[in-house]
Amino acid sequence: MRIIAGKFKGREIISPSKKIELRPTSDKVREAIFDVIRVDIGGAIFLDLFAGSGAMGIEAISEGAEFAVFVEKNPKAIKTIEANIEMLGVKGQATVVKSEVNSFLKDPPFPEAFAKKFDIIFLDPPYASLLGDQTLVGLADFYYLSENSIVVAEHSIRKNLPETYKGAFTLVMSREKRYGEIAVSFYVAGK
Repeated sequence: MRIIAGKFKGREIISPSKKIELRPTSDKVREAIFDVIRVDIGGAIFLDLFAGSGAMGIEAISEGAEFAVFVEKNPKAIKTIEANIEMLGVKGQATVVKSEVNSFLKDPPFPEAFAKKFDIIFLDPPYASLLGDQTLVGLADFYYLSENSIVVAEHSIRKNLPETYKGAFTLVMSREKRYGEIAVSFYVAGK
């Protein structure tokens, strides 16, 4: 797996063992997502949920994000993310949180002084699960979201996501793109 753009363009990153049931976002889909969010990535605080190899958050750092938080529960995947962060020398721009995503959204393990809000949030849960919809519901009430945060949800084309999610914030779908069997829905947060 390679970084597609930015300061690490062309650098190869480690993929998790094939023994781990992960479905990394393909280079083609990753590139298409960043084509949409690239104008917003410079200086952004990026949240990579269901992080897997960490490719999305690492791509965000490569393209100018200030900081990325990776949330993953699989210990082997976490080791892969940490190895990629170490290999690229971006430890000061990244943190890895071992947690189930919806638990993280309800009670993030940040110090009380953590004042940053996430500008861009990416989620790629297992397609067969209900986690995508549950996560979007949780994000609508997520304290670390802000007005105009962008939420990008990768999912199966067989799963139609609602146009809006309402909570403390309202997530409104701004566009949906399809790539074969994969759909990517883009939401913007508002009050």
